[in-house]
Amino acid sequence: MTGEVMGGDLHHLWRVSEVHLPRIADVYYDANRAVAGLTASGALAGSVADSWDDLRAELQGMFAQVGDAVLAAADGVRLATRVYVDADQASADALAGYLADPANHDPASPESNPPVAGADDDPGLPVRPTA
Repeated sequence: MTGEVMGGDLHHLWRVSEVHLPRIADVYYDANRAVAGLTASGALAGSVADSWDDLRAELQGMFAQVGDAVLAAADGVRLATRVYVDADQASADALAGYLADPANHDPASPESNPPVAGADDDPGLPVRPTA
């Protein structure tokens, strides 16, 4: 993203961290649980069963690690979103504080406030050409 981060951008970041990445992690965690349930259960014996147990442990670890990494990415995106929101709130608070200071803004002065609807300086709506 370049330039300013707006509400729509923040919504996209929120969806990535709260909706998409957790679902992706779930796929890997489901695979982890599925592999955990695949036991030799008498079908394999001896060194083949031992090899299967080693492979199963590796697969479980891999799926868990990828799921953990995806959730860590979600945490990172969540933190970035929070930083943007906090910065926006800090800026809004600073503006409100600035405007609340009578040395900076006179709420009774027409020159310091938005035009009143219907007043001479109200931009109103432009006349649009008709087809």
